[in-house]
Amino acid sequence: MKFTVTLITLLAACLTSAFAENIFADLKTPKEGQGEVTISQSAAISKMLDKKKEAWSNKKQLTFSGYRVQIYMGNHQKQSKDEATQREASIKARYPELSTYLTFSSPFWRLRVGDFRTHADALILANKLKSEFYKWEGDIYIVRDNEVFNTDFEKNEQ
Repeated sequence: MKFTVTLITLLAACLTSAFAENIFADLKTPKEGQGEVTISQSAAISKMLDKKKEAWSNKKQLTFSGYRVQIYMGNHQKQSKDEATQREASIKARYPELSTYLTFSSPFWRLRVGDFRTHADALILANKLKSEFYKWEGDIYIVRDNEVFNTDFEKNEQ
């Protein structure tokens, strides 16, 4: 069992590496002085790994762990969705360049804005929003997010 887990971990690591086009073909290729590898597996595993590899290669946005400013969070089914949508429209009207993220994770509706690498950068926006939208001041705070988009990278790629 330990060998299987290790092999799966190795395969996952190699999927993202640039030097292994097809890990199975690479493992089967005889290399002098390194022995021989025989792979017995379902074809479904190869298909699954190919799909994952394709998804990674098609990924156009670089993500990182960073911060966003949370504008709203509520758990009253329809009322919370409407409130979050209204706040998103208000933010977009004032700051059209600002990225907004309206999400539902049962039972909460959340509205978050921005993509920041540092807490300090997010704090600047949070303070600005608190002064402009003073009625929401108690709802606005900074949250850590594991999938913040690197907008600088996207601008450099165009």
